[in-house]
Amino acid sequence: MKFGRISAMVLAAFAGLSASVAAPPAAQAEEVYFIRGFMNVWSRGMDQMTSQLRARGVNAKSISNGQWSGIAQDIIRRHRQGRVSHPIVIAGHSTGGQEAPQFANTLAQAGVPVALVIGVDPGFAAPPPFTAGSARVVNFWIQGSARGKPYRAAGNFNGSIQNIDIRSFSNADHVQLEKDPAVQSRIVNLVLATVNGG
Repeated sequence: MKFGRISAMVLAAFAGLSASVAAPPAAQAEEVYFIRGFMNVWSRGMDQMTSQLRARGVNAKSISNGQWSGIAQDIIRRHRQGRVSHPIVIAGHSTGGQEAPQFANTLAQAGVPVALVIGVDPGFAAPPPFTAGSARVVNFWIQGSARGKPYRAAGNFNGSIQNIDIRSFSNADHVQLEKDPAVQSRIVNLVLATVNGG
């Protein structure tokens, strides 16, 4: 009898081990992407905010403009495997801000919800509209400048879009905007509130 009980315990242990090996790896908490501007030259503030958030335990990454499409496809693939964590946040400066709506639209059209998109003076051409996109969109831009542009909605988009002229609290230009402490503070707090369920 004693031997039988031990054998049963060993078999149960092996069964548990094989089940844990077969289980897909758990996703990390949240996914936050900061997209730099053209050629990565003028957007070091995006790297700074990424570092600030990572220091607070947030799973944030700073990426080059042009990389969003491959990352979106990876997220969609992992979503189908149940390995994407939420909330997903996307922020983009200048050219990266132009790409942010495309990134969000692509994910939403594949059934992947995006909690927040942040624009940082997206330009130089007008960004594409949000057609599916995100539950919340906030754009920090310089109204009346030749570079930055507002965000807008089209199609079936039913989220909120808020275009905030930074002139009410900052005199930074397009190149310095994402490095300005007043702008960074607002963006970091928005991300933290979203990540923490606010």
